[in-house]
Amino acid sequence: MSEAYDEFRRDALQQYDTLPYELNDLYKKYFVEVHLPSETDLDAARSSGRRKEVEAYANYIEERTNKKFDVVISNSFVRNSSGIVSIKRMDSLSESELRGKIFKNTDNKLVAYVNANSRDVVFVKIEKKTSKKLSIMVINEDNLVFQVFFDIGEGAFLDVFELYASLPGTGALVSPLQEFSVHKDSKMEFTMLNDGNAQSQLLNLSKGIIEENSEINLNFIYNGSGITKSVGFFDTQGKSSRINAAETIYGTREQKFDINTYVINSKERSYTRLETGAILDGGSYCLLKGYAKVERLTRGAFSRVNQRGIVLNDKAHVDALPDMSIDYSNEVSATHSAATSPIDKEALFYMESRGIPETQARKMFVASFITRYLSNIQNPSAKEIASSVILSRIENDDFGVINTVTPKGIWMTSTANK
Repeated sequence: MSEAYDEFRRDALQQYDTLPYELNDLYKKYFVEVHLPSETDLDAARSSGRRKEVEAYANYIEERTNKKFDVVISNSFVRNSSGIVSIKRMDSLSESELRGKIFKNTDNKLVAYVNANSRDVVFVKIEKKTSKKLSIMVINEDNLVFQVFFDIGEGAFLDVFELYASLPGTGALVSPLQEFSVHKDSKMEFTMLNDGNAQSQLLNLSKGIIEENSEINLNFIYNGSGITKSVGFFDTQGKSSRINAAETIYGTREQKFDINTYVINSKERSYTRLETGAILDGGSYCLLKGYAKVERLTRGAFSRVNQRGIVLNDKAHVDALPDMSIDYSNEVSATHSAATSPIDKEALFYMESRGIPETQARKMFVASFITRYLSNIQNPSAKEIASSVILSRIENDDFGVINTVTPKGIWMTSTANK
């Protein structure tokens, strides 16, 4: 264990003890709290000894999805067959690696917690002017806290698909802290699908820096877990850089979601777009907190935040809380909007008048709504798996179990960059 890591961890623990749960004044009264396990709980999870079970379940998921994943991460079992990935222990990182982190301990209480308690760190490095694909499976067996660093070289392209699942019969916190460095003239496609079981909690922390003339296309699909909290910061720090983000939330039963995403225009002609759609049934609850900021001296910038929630009964609830900060001396285009509503009864009546039973008509309405957001995914395999998981959920009201992926049911075209 290095002296640099000891100092870094002490600072993280101090920040965790002193920082408030929410820094943004608007959101201090609106949040869903996750249970953060103690150091003792984390140590016990890391010695659970479920290697054979986790490896067998990873193989089962690969059979069901017809996809061989490049990297599998859990407490008991780690597999890496990718040439662009290296995995290190957090306490082995050098001082320069620790200082090079985009996320600082002072940024956020939850960030400080993960910085202090991560064990494994996944480094993904793409050389200049190369193109790569990467698939990562994360299996939550018991309190998994880790970090991923993506470094996309100048003029390069990386396509990432992440699938989060829970080992049957188990469930606790899984918390990835993910950092994206998208360098000049490069592009990244990132799709994250969470299908953890009802006993699990997802705490997803992400931060991206997008340099000049570069682009990141983000897709977050929150389908599983009893509690989901996401905090993301994405910043266009280069001229003509682009952030295109789509978030999809589907909740039933007593699921709770707290989705907090910041998109920042920092340079001229930068582009940020955040589209969020939540559809809730049962007694589920969702907070949509989309924040856009347009900095000074960003002439020609474009920023849009659009949040839409639909509730399927009187018990489900969505709170949409968009916010925007703009320097009005700039020549920029910026809009934000939010709307929540019950299911469209007129649309249901129309479908029923054409001979479609009410239950089937409701499922068609849900699928149609979700299609808008899933269509942002460019990777055909990721789109097919995400669509199949959601369709299974619509048909069977199940989550946390990966069923056989089939390419039926949802026809989608790309909406990216529109």
